[in-house]
Amino acid sequence: MLESGKERILVFVPHADDEVLGCGGLIEKACRYNNTVKVVLASVGNSFFWHREQPVSVNTRKKEFYKALKYLGCTNWDIMFDDKESILDTLPKKEIITKIDRYLLEFKPTMVFIPYPSFNQDHQVLYEACMAGLRPVPDRNYKVIAMYEYPLIVWQHPKLTDVGELYLDISETVDKKVGALRKHKSQLREPRHLISPESVKEWAAKRGMEVGFAYAEKYYLLRATFI
Repeated sequence: MLESGKERILVFVPHADDEVLGCGGLIEKACRYNNTVKVVLASVGNSFFWHREQPVSVNTRKKEFYKALKYLGCTNWDIMFDDKESILDTLPKKEIITKIDRYLLEFKPTMVFIPYPSFNQDHQVLYEACMAGLRPVPDRNYKVIAMYEYPLIVWQHPKLTDVGELYLDISETVDKKVGALRKHKSQLREPRHLISPESVKEWAAKRGMEVGFAYAEKYYLLRATFI
């Protein structure tokens, strides 16, 4: 379906770099086939990253986010809150759901991708708010609603079991995915870390082996409708 050029794809991500970790291949492939893609970043802000022992400014995170998406061919993005990184759980959930509702109404997506629930509070809050925003409503028909994963999903309990599985072949675009991750310079980790460029490529190879591709991204299907 991504090759049709007719899809309107909306991706909600908790933090800058999650768009690449979870959907980098999908974003690049969808844009390359002239589909309309919008990525909404829920939270960004000034942070201190212990792995680098230095502060990272909100402007740096924004620039890295823009560069990564541009590298993937996506020029349509937005940010919900530019001062709430790691504290989305301090906001009234209604405030987040209202913003999600507005994006759904204005963008009118045919496919929506949301984060897999996580131990991280921002991921969990955004997941729950997206589920509320995507509640069944007349005249809102989405072809696909699915959750994307990222390598830190290995530290997850309880694991979701009552969901379908989708795999996207990213064999031709895995290097673009890794290249986009490298645009997030403040987030780069050592090679054996789960979200290092090297590990992200290994993860894609692992998912590819599960379905006979060289490289793949895995998605967890919540709903699919076809006319």
